[in-house]
Amino acid sequence: MKLALTIFPWLLAALFSSASLSAQTSGLILEPAGDSIPREGGAPTENVADDVEEVTIIGEAAGPGLWKVRNGENTLYLLGTLSPLPKKLQWRSREVENVLSRAKQVIPAGGEVNADIGPIEAVQLYMQYRKLRGNEDKQSLEEVLPPDVFGRFEALRQRYAPRERDMLKHRPLIAAGELWREALSRSGLTGRNDVSRRVEKLAKSRKVPIVVPTIVIDDPKGALAEVGKISREAELACIRSTLSRIESDLDAARRKAEAWSVGDIDRLRSSSASEQREACWSALQQSPKIARIRQQFEDGWFRLAVAAVENHDVALAVVPIDELFGRNGVIARMIARGYSVDEP
Repeated sequence: MKLALTIFPWLLAALFSSASLSAQTSGLILEPAGDSIPREGGAPTENVADDVEEVTIIGEAAGPGLWKVRNGENTLYLLGTLSPLPKKLQWRSREVENVLSRAKQVIPAGGEVNADIGPIEAVQLYMQYRKLRGNEDKQSLEEVLPPDVFGRFEALRQRYAPRERDMLKHRPLIAAGELWREALSRSGLTGRNDVSRRVEKLAKSRKVPIVVPTIVIDDPKGALAEVGKISREAELACIRSTLSRIESDLDAARRKAEAWSVGDIDRLRSSSASEQREACWSALQQSPKIARIRQQFEDGWFRLAVAAVENHDVALAVVPIDELFGRNGVIARMIARGYSVDEP
């Protein structure tokens, strides 16, 4: 599992995205941390613009309240998580802790990957991945991007990741992911789902069974080969959307993180975030194998959630909060199956 996730770092990260309206917080504050933005574990990075603001956290955050999916006497509690969130977030939800004290099962936001590969094939896959990160004929990013798009990319790279010059050798889809991750980090944010990881730790400490969907990748070489054939137009749509989000939406991401911490659900809806995700996913899903991997995870997670509300009086599931809403969101799908859903 870990090996497969290493082989597909940017491709599979989006698969496994990403707690309670009446929940209380204990003085959570988001505020600028000063002028210099330190590299992780090191001295301040040179040439990073002074106006980059980093989010710091004071106190605990509980997040929004839990949605309740009801099937007779059975209740599945849904914990909506958010990405990105502040790196130093101190999350604690007593509502979640109370549910875990009674839960018969927990479903995290992630999954397990089964690629069934040996050490020799693993090395071959890694070399294949290294090759597909680059452009055809070893062209630089500047050579494959339109001048205006490259100018925007380079300005943001100089601001958020001036030392990461390897980005300039990568294909647009990969470079977009790397720049987004660096911009988040320099702003004190992270795309990791640390809240889901924390729930898993709490569940293990209480000996609550944890179940996750298993994603079977029966042809990892073929999946990587298909990614190498993604059209340049689709990659350009992904990188343009990512650049626009970095240019205009990092402040919104900070505000959305604050909204999540205080349980303000109305403020948690953001079209720019979903536009970026879908632009990059549309590019990836030009690979039928990658599209099947994503669908396999979504269907597997939902089957586990349905089984939980059918078979257990109390269960808890973790899901990115954006996946709750919309016509095809988790809430709508649960209602379509005849279950009732209580809002926080």
